[in-house]
Amino acid sequence: MWILLKAFVLFIWLPCSSNNGASANDNNLSHSYTVSVTSLLPPTVCNRTRTALPQGLGKASLDVVSKHGPCSTLNQGKSPSLEETLRRDQQRLYSKYSGRLQKAVPDNLKKTKAFTFPAKIESVSADEYYTVVAIGKPKQYVSLLLDTGSDVTWTQCKPCIHCFQQRDPLFDPSKSKTFSKIPCNSTTCKKLRGLFPSDDNCNSRECHFNIAYVDGSGNSGFWATDRMTIQEANIKGYFTRYPFLLGCIRNSSGDKSGASGIMGLDRSPVSIITKTKISYFSYCLPSPYGSRGYITFGKRNTVKTKFIKYTPIITTPEQSEYYDITLTGISVGGKKLPFSTSYFTKLSTEIDSGAVITRLPSPMYAALRSAFRKRMKKYKRAKGAGDILDTCYDLRAYETVVVPKITIHFLGGVDLELDVRGTLVVASVSQVCLGFAVYPSDTNSFLLGNVQQRGHEVHYDVAGRRLGFGPGNCS
Repeated sequence: MWILLKAFVLFIWLPCSSNNGASANDNNLSHSYTVSVTSLLPPTVCNRTRTALPQGLGKASLDVVSKHGPCSTLNQGKSPSLEETLRRDQQRLYSKYSGRLQKAVPDNLKKTKAFTFPAKIESVSADEYYTVVAIGKPKQYVSLLLDTGSDVTWTQCKPCIHCFQQRDPLFDPSKSKTFSKIPCNSTTCKKLRGLFPSDDNCNSRECHFNIAYVDGSGNSGFWATDRMTIQEANIKGYFTRYPFLLGCIRNSSGDKSGASGIMGLDRSPVSIITKTKISYFSYCLPSPYGSRGYITFGKRNTVKTKFIKYTPIITTPEQSEYYDITLTGISVGGKKLPFSTSYFTKLSTEIDSGAVITRLPSPMYAALRSAFRKRMKKYKRAKGAGDILDTCYDLRAYETVVVPKITIHFLGGVDLELDVRGTLVVASVSQVCLGFAVYPSDTNSFLLGNVQQRGHEVHYDVAGRRLGFGPGNCS
């Protein structure tokens, strides 16, 4: 009888300990995800089932799509490689935070055949997600990249002397009854020229901007106001913002992968959020690429807000134009990284929908990487992605993989638990990488990128000065 019992136990144990992936001895499975390796690959077919867009009085929702995913109308069948995406993300980081970074832009991040490094308005096409809005009366539809780390909302305008290729027709100011150029001698223009200098000395009636880049290229155009209509995909509801500030680009050396421009969603004086007094907006970035997400302008109903956990947006006498919050810790596999509370009080923490991967100070990244590698030691390591991602795995020999859960903690007891797609970025089954990297040259900054935001609802209570995370409906 004892021999039969031992044989039965051995029979049960053997399948659980095979090399197909997870076993009962893997690192605390309650703090891990066990997933099929093939499920990590980006989808090639769009899920046409419509995401249930948030609806209600005083709000409007729009579809949000990855510009490189199968649901994109901008996709020309040419998606950039992982290394190319990371390089653009690195360029954008140097561009946006050039004032914070301590060293000059590396030569390998300056202009090449595929990339241009800008100094002010974003010209590098790292932004991943776009939506479609209407400008003018009658409406002209444009595809704008969503960016909570950019200020100006701008699009290429007709006539365009030298512009990058875009999928939509160029916005034609002459066809809009509500379009109005900002005069060069106006108070508004003087303020704008203080932020975006021009060298024309008001020789024309237009309020020009001329943005120079470190490689000698640039963007130029003029400032105007017009009407923007946010209209839901189901045509049941919309709202209009008029006038809002619009940058009309007539010369550009940038590349937006088919998009028309950018919707600037930060807190600066010139952003659409400030200029139109939008007090609340939220979005859910689709995970995976084969789904559609949404952005909602207006506050959610009180029934669903109980599932949203808020952390304060930092308020200082010199208010940042970005959405700065307070990081209190990171956990890997249920264990917090060993940093004191005083360490986090020194950090500058920002959330940015336009950044791709999350960036950490070097000491924190080293601790995160060490903890992650320890829990992934059974898997074969692979070469890194460029010089940015250094913790990658070759999973071709496995059917399933056990990935430790990573949770990011914010002030107020707010925990952002990442799913597998918020933890890993995938070039192929032979190159699956931890989606975090070092914040270059800055030991006191933390940037939450869009990889880690995917699949969650992110809420910007601008009036209440708080930022929230809740369960999303775009996975």
